[in-house]
Amino acid sequence: MARSGGDALGTRQRLEVLGGFVGFFTVLALVNAVGLIVVGRPSILASFVLVLMLAASGYTVRVWRRADRAVNRG
Repeated sequence: MARSGGDALGTRQRLEVLGGFVGFFTVLALVNAVGLIVVGRPSILASFVLVLMLAASGYTVRVWRRADRAVNRG
């Protein structure tokens, strides 16, 4: 389904905002998981949250790149 240039631009901008939020919480999850490992209390829950956040970040970046290509195509 072809999108108009304005619609694709709006989608890309919304994905940039979403990527910022997801990226921020991914960094927080990373700091939490590493911090727990360093103090000697590794947590499977913290690791699981980190894996989920990394997957969400990867998916967001992949979709954002697709939207960016759509904007650049016109």
